[in-house]
Amino acid sequence: MGKVNLSKSIRIIIADDHALFREGLRKILELEQDMEIVGEANAGAEALQLAEKVKPDVILMDISFHGPNGVRITRQVKKRYGKVHVIMLSMHEDIAHITESFQAGASGYVIKTRGSDELLNTIRCVVKEGVCMPPFIEHKLLKGIRKPDFLSGTKGANLTKREVKVLKLVAFGKTNKEIAKKLFVSEKTIKNHLNHIFKKLGVKNRAHAVVEGLKRDYISGE
Repeated sequence: MGKVNLSKSIRIIIADDHALFREGLRKILELEQDMEIVGEANAGAEALQLAEKVKPDVILMDISFHGPNGVRITRQVKKRYGKVHVIMLSMHEDIAHITESFQAGASGYVIKTRGSDELLNTIRCVVKEGVCMPPFIEHKLLKGIRKPDFLSGTKGANLTKREVKVLKLVAFGKTNKEIAKKLFVSEKTIKNHLNHIFKKLGVKNRAHAVVEGLKRDYISGE
C-alpha cells in the first residue's frame, strides 16, 4: 500500500438522503483544514455519478438509502472506482450490518449517534491505512465472528488451505500459541503463515486480515 500525502486535502462526497444530516456533516468537515467537500448526494445513483465526475478520496455513505441501499451502492462504487474509500454511516450496531458492509468493500463503519471525532479519525485512518475500525466496532466484529457457524467460507484461490485455516482461527480469536497447538506446529510456523497471509492480502495486522478475509469470502458472515 503506497504512502498517502496527508498534506493534500481529503476529497469527500457526503451521500445521505437526509438534508439536515448532510448539512450537519458539512459544517463539521468544513472546519477541518485537511478535508474538502467535493459533492453531496441524496440517492445512491447520484453518488455513483458524482464519484465518476469528481473522483473523491472518500464517500461517506448512508447505509439506509431508499431504493438500492448503501451496501449495494458500495459494491458498485468499489467495482467501478476501486481506489475510492467508502465509509458506511449507519444507525445499526449489529454484526450483520457491519460484516455485510465490509464484505461489500467498505473501508470503515461509523455509527451516526457517536461523536464527530470518531468520524474524523476514521476518515483520516482509511486514507492512510486503507481500512479502519473504531475499537468498539472491532470488538463487536471479532466477537461476532468467534461463533463457529461464521467460519464456513473457503472461497478464493489466493491463500493455501493451511493459510485459510490459520486465518479462520485468527477470526475465531485464537492466539498464535493456541493456533500452533491446534495445528500441531510451532509458533514460528504460525508467524510465517501470518506473514504470508498479510503479504498476499496486502494488510498489516490481524484485524485488517480478518476484514479482507470477509471481503474475499475466505470467512463467511452468513
